[in-house]
Amino acid sequence: MRYNGVMADIDVSSLQPGQSESNESGERMGRSAGGHLVQLRKRVSEPGFVVTADVESRPEAPSEVITHEWASANVAFERLMREC
Repeated sequence: MRYNGVMADIDVSSLQPGQSESNESGERMGRSAGGHLVQLRKRVSEPGFVVTADVESRPEAPSEVITHEWASANVAFERLMREC
């Protein structure tokens, strides 16, 4: 199953809340504690990474994080996995 047109090699329908998987390039897909899909992928248009969650964005809890650092992207992924 594809999510946002990428990561076709991960079947998101089988992910349980709190579970995540990664593909061969290190991109990650998970289902948050609240059951929402969370994705960490490399940016296509510019260098860096984007982490997104399929929830409505709020000022106190954005649903998208863009970063140039892999470590920061992983921290954002883990945070969205817990908080969404």
